[in-house]
Amino acid sequence: MKRNWIDLFSQARIWGVDVVHASSEASKEQALEVYRQSENERFLVGRLSCENGEFVFRYDPNYAGDPISAFPNTVQEYRSSRLWPFFAIRIPPLDREDMRKEIESQSLDKDKIIEILGSVAKVSVTNPYEFKLAGS
Repeated sequence: MKRNWIDLFSQARIWGVDVVHASSEASKEQALEVYRQSENERFLVGRLSCENGEFVFRYDPNYAGDPISAFPNTVQEYRSSRLWPFFAIRIPPLDREDMRKEIESQSLDKDKIIEILGSVAKVSVTNPYEFKLAGS
């Protein structure tokens, strides 16, 4: 299974998805809340943070819905030095002109991936999950 993930990450660039690595300087306070809309209710699913050079995804302890397919165990803490495709596919290429302008207009740091996800990759028409910066 691990070999399959390595192959997937190596092929990601072909699909237009950058392989994003966690920054060792990222603040633990910087977190992304993941929500899911269901029957006119919005539920907090979990949080993505960056800790000690790793991305960390944890389900909210009160979440009782179906797990995200990329994170099948709702009581497990997931850690990786690379951002999982579940999140990475939401980030348009940062070298696109429209993205450069958006990042500049919002005074975002393009190296703070959690900030990018919570600011310019919040929602997707093909994905029922919504991202929000914690505390905003």
